[in-house]
Amino acid sequence: MARSDGIELPGDLYYARRDHFWARIENGKVRVGLDMLGQESAGPAKHIQLKPAGAVVAKNRMFGTIEAGKYVGGLRAPVAGTLVEVNEKVVQTPSLVNSDPYGEGWFVVIDPTSLEADLTDLVYGEDEVQAWLEQEVADYRQKGLLKE
Repeated sequence: MARSDGIELPGDLYYARRDHFWARIENGKVRVGLDMLGQESAGPAKHIQLKPAGAVVAKNRMFGTIEAGKYVGGLRAPVAGTLVEVNEKVVQTPSLVNSDPYGEGWFVVIDPTSLEADLTDLVYGEDEVQAWLEQEVADYRQKGLLKE
């Protein structure tokens, strides 16, 4: 588990550097959520809209939108593929993104089309995740995106 300033990122997940989405590989599929730093900086989630199961998404393209305390914008796929599962529970209760970001607060499950290639630019591994998290927390604090 990577830790910095109260932010925790499990070391067994892949992370999108720019958007702070996590990706968990499960039987060849990819479960996607927003990491703790992303949800802390965005603020309390108020509304989530997701594309339906069966939708095809390109890497770094939107699979839905989120409205939170300090952020309104797109949810971008860390891998390309077809949405095979959509978390209706998080649509009905957006606060799950904040209260359980690595559990019930996930967004979608993607059946990837080019998994190996898509994973190459994601952050992965205890040491790499720890170093990246420390730098991101410092950058977010400097920009005023995280409360003290």
